[in-house]
Amino acid sequence: MSKTKPGARVDTTLTAAERRHVAQRLAAAHAGMRLWRACKTKACWRRRGCGGDVDQCGVRCAPKAWAWVHQVLAAIRSGTTRRAAVRMADRAAHGEIFTLVFNLGDEVDEVSFRKNDDGSWTRIDDQAPPSALELQLRRLTGGRAGWLRAAGPVDGRI
Repeated sequence: MSKTKPGARVDTTLTAAERRHVAQRLAAAHAGMRLWRACKTKACWRRRGCGGDVDQCGVRCAPKAWAWVHQVLAAIRSGTTRRAAVRMADRAAHGEIFTLVFNLGDEVDEVSFRKNDDGSWTRIDDQAPPSALELQLRRLTGGRAGWLRAAGPVDGRI
């Protein structure tokens, strides 16, 4: 199993059991995203898993998706339900979406725009291929998302 250093981006106010639980969830999310495929280290390829610090690898290989994972885990630790935590992290990852609805008699037309990081707006096209972030988030929340199901409370606290 991959390792996570005890002080690596994990809140220091957590108990040892809570830190272990968070480290296990990070390792499971890392494995679910298959980030070892993006690693340049041969040891990771041979193990088919991370050979180093999972948190640093996640930040290096998939920074936006890894920030999403941390947001979900932090929200769950604060008492939010898993579903609400995922929704909040999705909103933060995808940005603000604005939809205009044109009611032209019998015909209703909707046009959606997504706010970019620089503040500009881009029209969302239904036929556009999914971005790398969307594909990573699908892997994280798909049917093999055991890390998310197991992210429940430890001793009723996280």
